[in-house]
Amino acid sequence: MSYIVLARKYRPQSFSEVYAQDHVTGILQNAIASNRIAHAYLFTGPRGVGKTSLARIMAKSLNCEKGPTTHPCNTCSNCNEITAGTSPDVIEIDGASNTGVDDIRELQRELLYAASGSKYKIYIIDEVHMLSKNAFNALLKTLEEPPENVVFIFATTEPHKVLPTIISRCQRYDFKRIPIGAIVRRLQDLAAIENIMIDNESLYLIARKADGGLRDALSLMDQAISYCMDNITIDKVRQIFGLIPNQVYHRFLTLIDAKDATGLITELHDVFEQGTDLQEFIANMLEFIRVLILRKLGVSIKDINPEELQMFDELGGMFSQNKLMYMMSFLIASRTDLRSSSNPYLILEALMIKLCKMDEMEDVAALVAKLSGAAKLGGLPAQSSEQTPGRNAQNARSNSYGNITKPAAATQAAPEHAHHEEAPVEKVTFNEANLNIMWPRFEIRTEKISKMCTAALKNAKSRQANGKILQLTVESQTDYNRLKNNQSALQNILSELFHESITLSLTLDEAATPAQVQIHRRTLDDLKKDSPELAKFIETTDSVLS
Repeated sequence: MSYIVLARKYRPQSFSEVYAQDHVTGILQNAIASNRIAHAYLFTGPRGVGKTSLARIMAKSLNCEKGPTTHPCNTCSNCNEITAGTSPDVIEIDGASNTGVDDIRELQRELLYAASGSKYKIYIIDEVHMLSKNAFNALLKTLEEPPENVVFIFATTEPHKVLPTIISRCQRYDFKRIPIGAIVRRLQDLAAIENIMIDNESLYLIARKADGGLRDALSLMDQAISYCMDNITIDKVRQIFGLIPNQVYHRFLTLIDAKDATGLITELHDVFEQGTDLQEFIANMLEFIRVLILRKLGVSIKDINPEELQMFDELGGMFSQNKLMYMMSFLIASRTDLRSSSNPYLILEALMIKLCKMDEMEDVAALVAKLSGAAKLGGLPAQSSEQTPGRNAQNARSNSYGNITKPAAATQAAPEHAHHEEAPVEKVTFNEANLNIMWPRFEIRTEKISKMCTAALKNAKSRQANGKILQLTVESQTDYNRLKNNQSALQNILSELFHESITLSLTLDEAATPAQVQIHRRTLDDLKKDSPELAKFIETTDSVLS
């Protein structure tokens, strides 16, 4: 007999053998026991978690000679035919290769014939989302009014591609990814049956590589057995799949804590020489740090080798939670950079050096935080806030040319930031005293609307709190228009500072216009009086001015 791969050899043959899907198997067993069999089921979930296997088990439970039963015998002719895939009453259809409406119409013609030797005629359509829209529409009427004793079982990894009208006519069951612990236990059982020696580290490495799919884990186990025969070790598993054990990441983090950039780059080059996929290297390092953070938080983790818990706890004492979060952010950014870089090795080398310099970068961050805090709290010398821009510029020039120490950064930067940021504040009652106290904060917040609007507030002739009304008087038509156009936004800001809903009232008080100039039209006699020569000329020539 030819070799049968583990995924086929140990395929589940009963409900009890389906791993980590108790929420589905329990419901289906109850439905069979109570004879509440639906005409259509939709099994959804990741690949390799047991959707098609459970569809076959369901078919055997319904068509077993002792059934319907929740425990098919797996010995009668019906069970054996279903297991072998030769049952005339259980038809398995690949949705990926039978996508057209003609295929569905052929299926509908077959529905006219009753089951030959079984109670139910069962159609299992795998990857049903691959059917065309016309094929789905052809199925609708059949699913709405199916023939007696016909059961449809659909399986798909992409339920969002199935028409909602199809889903609404089915009982939907969502399968979960299989936990790493459950995969490890299954691999341990199969290794014992097959007389294979395998260490725990290899089991967890294969389980993580399978990404929640038991079928994938069995396929990976097959590869490991083919390479290692009956003694599977972590070193050989690492060579086969290009995976990096957690001990390598432990060395990386130890070197980062020691700020040993040279040793870290050397260790990184060793990873390069093994041909490891760089994206997978970063992904696994992110997973390692995730586990480390969870351990520091006291969260129970079931998807790692218990023998490695001491290693994680040891590292947990070296790094604060903030440092670990910094590292994760750097790694995530590097994953993006790798996709577009023509020199990915340079990206990772720079990353490792940056991780060794984290303490220095944190000092800069702390300095910025202190500066921002000083600006927010207004902890600045009074004289700095009174200096004019010209005086500040003069001081800066004199400091740049002489040996005088430059003014502190906070002294120069804080006045500018003070107009843009503020410390959190609680709402207060609206009255004249509180208005004067909160007015600077009000001006700061109006900068988000418009700096010109803030300037208009500063130019206001007077302000007064009258009940729930803020009365502002301005002397410029331009300032009045700016405030009027943003009146609603300004009232919203006031509601952030005061308990009451404040109405803004604007008054324009323009300065009196200059008195009009009296224009006196001069007559001919006036001209003659002013200029005797002109008068003599007019009399001599008898001229008339028009």
